[in-house]
Amino acid sequence: MRRHLLAVIMMFCGVLLNAQNIFAGQNLQPDKKYWSDNGQYYLVFQRDGNLVLYNRSSRAIWEAKTMNRGTQAIFQNDGNLVVYAPGNRSIFSSNTSGRRANKLVVQDDGNVVIYNRSTPLWATNTNNNDSNNGNGNGWGFRGGSVNPGHEFYKSQKIYSGDRGVYLVLQNDGNLILARSNGEVIWAAATDNKGSKAEFQQDGNLVVYDSYNRAVWSSNSNGRGATRMDVQNDGNLVIYRDSTPIWSSGTRK
Repeated sequence: MRRHLLAVIMMFCGVLLNAQNIFAGQNLQPDKKYWSDNGQYYLVFQRDGNLVLYNRSSRAIWEAKTMNRGTQAIFQNDGNLVVYAPGNRSIFSSNTSGRRANKLVVQDDGNVVIYNRSTPLWATNTNNNDSNNGNGNGWGFRGGSVNPGHEFYKSQKIYSGDRGVYLVLQNDGNLILARSNGEVIWAAATDNKGSKAEFQQDGNLVVYDSYNRAVWSSNSNGRGATRMDVQNDGNLVIYRDSTPIWSSGTRK
C-alpha cells in the first residue's frame, strides 16, 4: 500500500514538474509534453511534425494540421507561435507577432492561450470542450485571425481584436459578419444551404452544403493566402502576408 501511494505521489509530482508556461523565444522540444497545471491537458510538438493539444486520455482536441510537414515549432521572440517546414517555410502561425506576446499557457480549462501579460491575444478555444476539435464557441478566437486549413463549426464566433465584430457560421448555414450587437454587415447568403465552412489550405474561403458541394466561395485559391482577419474596422480580409487579396468590403 505504501509503495503504491509513493508511486502515485511521484507520478503527480512528475506532472507538476512538467507544468509550465512557454515563454517568447522558446523552441518546443519534439515529443515533450507541456502540461496544464492540473495535469489534464498537454501540448506537444510531435515527431511527425504536428503540433497537437491532447486531454489526459490522449484524445486530440486541437491540432495545427502540420503532420508530415513540420520540422520545428517556435514561440518566437516577436510573440508569434510558428511551425516551420524544411527551408524555414512557415506552415502554421498564430499571427501574434508585434503584439508584445510574452507567454503561451496550457490552461487548466483545456485552452491554449497566448498572452500579452494578462491580455489574451490568441487561443485554441478548446476550453472545457473536448468534443469540438479545437473550434468551440466559448469566447471565440481573439485577435480575429485564422490560418489556412481552419474549419468552422456552427455557432463558433471569430472576433475582431476589439470584440466589436465577429464572423460566424450560423445554425441556419449562413456565414455572416456581424457587429457585437448581432447586426449583420455582410453575409454569404448561404442560409438553409450551408452545412460547413472552411478557410482552405489553398487560401479559399468556402461554404459547402451537406453533399460537399460549394455553395459560396471567395475565389481566393492559388494566390498564396497566409491568413484571414476579422478586422477592428469591420472588414473581413484574406491576406498574402501584408497584401490583401480578398475582402468583404465592409466597415463597422
